Amino acid sequence: MNTPSDMKRTQIYLHATQQSALAEMARSLRSTSSALIRQSIDEFMKAHKPADQRARRMLAAGSWSDNPDVLDLAELRREERQF
Repeated sequence: MNTPSDMKRTQIYLHATQQSALAEMARSLRSTSSALIRQSIDEFMKAHKPADQRARRMLAAGSWSDNPDVLDLAELRREERQF
């Protein structure tokens, strides 16, 4: 958990609708707007790590190779040349 000593103050601009929705959510969750913003940033950063994105792409790279419904690329190229 973050302690005040390891936090840095920052300022952001929100649209009025964002600010009111955030305040309402913070009230309903018995939290603060700042805590919700920090949590959202943490989740965003975790979901958008370049290394993680590359790992997901590499996992997906060969996922279609065993699928019999996917056409062979060489076959598609031969078909294109016929026209």
